[in-house]
Amino acid sequence: MTSGPQPGAPGQSGGGPQGATPGQPWAEGAQGATPGQLWAEGAQGAAPGPQPGGAPDGGSGSDWGSLPQAGAASPVPVHETRVTPRRVIQYIIDAILVGIIPGIVWWLVGDRGSGLMHAIGWLIAVVVAVLIMIWYWVLRPYGHSGQTFGMQWLGLRIISKDGDRANKTQLVIRWILLIIDTLFICLVGLITMLFSHYRQRVGDHAAKTLVVRSHWQMGQGERAAAGAARARVPGHTP
Repeated sequence: MTSGPQPGAPGQSGGGPQGATPGQPWAEGAQGATPGQLWAEGAQGAAPGPQPGGAPDGGSGSDWGSLPQAGAASPVPVHETRVTPRRVIQYIIDAILVGIIPGIVWWLVGDRGSGLMHAIGWLIAVVVAVLIMIWYWVLRPYGHSGQTFGMQWLGLRIISKDGDRANKTQLVIRWILLIIDTLFICLVGLITMLFSHYRQRVGDHAAKTLVVRSHWQMGQGERAAAGAARARVPGHTP
């Protein structure tokens, strides 16, 4: 007559070695493994999926994007940015064009009446002016290869400093900082450009953007940089 279940008997829940204490089989399998290794081994075969706080697998980036890495060298040749005289003329053209509709609205409703009616008219004129400027300096260039009307006529375009397309975040920063660049009859922006290696005004420096000749193609800088890197490899013939 036995006094208890025999080790290894059918139906027993613990099929481990004889004399093993509870938890010993797990401990023996884990000898020499760190907690991180045990977790990683247990996670093998898990289905891929989006990480917490990350974008879903295969998802595309937002139109707003982010700024290029600070301090990174631009693949854009410096001579492509030597367009300062054209940029001066371009800004004069764009400033006139972007001010036409707000000027008309201000004349119609912004400077009429008195008291409450004057305040309402002034508010309408300000809202219209802001919307027009957002469209002209942000949405229009984003949808038309980085060009305002003035840039299109004078053969210029806005690009990201990394040689790619400028995203909406960069264009918004560039537009807002016109407040600084246009101080003292635009002298702040002009002087900053003249003393900048890539002829960047304050808004360009903050947004990491460049203004180049319109024949520059998006991604052209990356291809040139990749070709230069291959040419530096010993034994490689470009």
